[in-house]
Amino acid sequence: MRVQGEVDAATAPRMGETVNRLLAQKQRVVLDLRNVDFMDLHGLAVMIRATRRVRTDGGSFAIARPAPCVRRLVDLVHAEGEVRILPDGSDPLRAA
Repeated sequence: MRVQGEVDAATAPRMGETVNRLLAQKQRVVLDLRNVDFMDLHGLAVMIRATRRVRTDGGSFAIARPAPCVRRLVDLVHAEGEVRILPDGSDPLRAA
């Protein structure tokens, strides 16, 4: 799933609804975040909740190609262990 633009209090709920719907359908979910211009804690919370959900309910969730602003946010709040970030160059469709 490609995400672009700003992920904040106004847009994160919609992203969360989509992620939850896909996870409920037992789909593998990979967020491609290379075109995200801004992400705040609301966006990060969506990703952490999705990660925790798959740990509990099964499924697969990861993020791929995080934009620098996303990587900075994850590092700033020490959330590296809370979200699965695929290595650069990996195939998101195979790795999820």
